[in-house]
Amino acid sequence: MDYSEYAGDGCSVRDYHITVSDGVALKIIDFTPKRDNDKRPVILFVAGWISAISGWRGVLRVVSPEYRTIYLETREKQSSIVPKNRKVSFAMDRLSTDIGEAIDKLIPPRRTFIVAGSSLGGTAILEYLAGKGRKPLCAVLVGPNVEFRFPKFLGRVIPAFPPSFYLLLKPVIKWYLRNFRLDKKNEQEQVKKYEATLDAADPYKLKYNAIAIRNYSIWHVLPAVSTPILIVGAALDKLHGNESLKQMAETLPRASYRELASNRETHSEKAGELIVDFVRRRDYLEL
Repeated sequence: MDYSEYAGDGCSVRDYHITVSDGVALKIIDFTPKRDNDKRPVILFVAGWISAISGWRGVLRVVSPEYRTIYLETREKQSSIVPKNRKVSFAMDRLSTDIGEAIDKLIPPRRTFIVAGSSLGGTAILEYLAGKGRKPLCAVLVGPNVEFRFPKFLGRVIPAFPPSFYLLLKPVIKWYLRNFRLDKKNEQEQVKKYEATLDAADPYKLKYNAIAIRNYSIWHVLPAVSTPILIVGAALDKLHGNESLKQMAETLPRASYRELASNRETHSEKAGELIVDFVRRRDYLEL
């Protein structure tokens, strides 16, 4: 696939897989700007649950000309390669381990770096930051999930049926998101984006990831996170819950909260500029 449309001016881009400790191969899209050197930090970007890179075009086109940007696709996505005849984990601690192993494999030990992510990716980043791995200069998290609570009927149905049942269940999930978790009146673009990601999802990985993260909560992890963090919310985003994000920012030892107008804005050039400004102006040093 050609990823040049996501690269900013003057960036080279390549995609490849890295193999982590349990044998799963994770997709990497690696953007390198002309001005890249060992004194400039690297950005590791971890997107949300089954989300596609197409949703981050605006952000990547702003961030990638400034900093080498490593876009990591988490293991529940279709792009990962799972070993045959081997049971692997899709739990949050495994997603966190993947982030740590990607950092160790792709970012030289003496090179500074930043982590950024959204939704499930942001939650996995927080889990990683609470551990003993290499610490970034700062983190920028767009709508990280504070917990994963599925409707009772989905909680019963998902474990009980084979992955192929997803084809029948998918319209129900879309209906639920459209009517209860998304702002279908003001955020039609967001609705279409989530429906497209559901259409592209791998039923096997989706099932076992959903089972592994159901009832997960991040609250117990937050006090152990000392990294400076900017939490970004959206006024019209019902899916991630602004009040919870504000509470998260208050609970984290070194965090601030910034609210944009909509989910569309949090995936746009404006969000990319927010990330660059936060790092360039070294705002994180004040947290």
